[in-house]
Amino acid sequence: MARASTLGAIGLAALALIAAAPPAAPWTLRGDGLSRIVAGKPQTLRFGTARQAALTAVTAVMGKPRSTRTVPDCGQGDPMTLVAYKGGLTIQFLKGKFSGWSLDTPADPALKTAAGITIGSTRVALRKAYPDIDIDDGSLGVMFTREDGPSGFLDSMKPNARVTGLYAGETCMVS
Repeated sequence: MARASTLGAIGLAALALIAAAPPAAPWTLRGDGLSRIVAGKPQTLRFGTARQAALTAVTAVMGKPRSTRTVPDCGQGDPMTLVAYKGGLTIQFLKGKFSGWSLDTPADPALKTAAGITIGSTRVALRKAYPDIDIDDGSLGVMFTREDGPSGFLDSMKPNARVTGLYAGETCMVS
């Protein structure tokens, strides 16, 4: 009987340590992939990373994917795999490599660029963070682009417009 209660106490102590552990640092959205700070050191997940390594790294932070789907042809000539996580983040793979990410609503506000831009950021904040962006009302809607990314969508061309989506890399924009 004493052995069972000792194991129970050890199990409770382990659960308490897990509960007290700080949450995993969120990913920062970059033009060349994703990054985060772990134990004071940067961890970068760049486009071109092997699929399994990228999935393992992102899942460790975001939890189990909500969905995975393959789009037969999204303009790149090869199938793309899209893996969606809670919080609006989708990571995308082309030819077995991490090729891009997108952030859509509803988005976790912790997922943002190094300049602090996320879903809901204003056009003013966007222009202040990235003065070199181009904004255009095109066939997919009002988009902003940067040569080094990230790029995204706005809800209008008006000065008070808000960011409705972000992306970088080779992505597939399907609903």
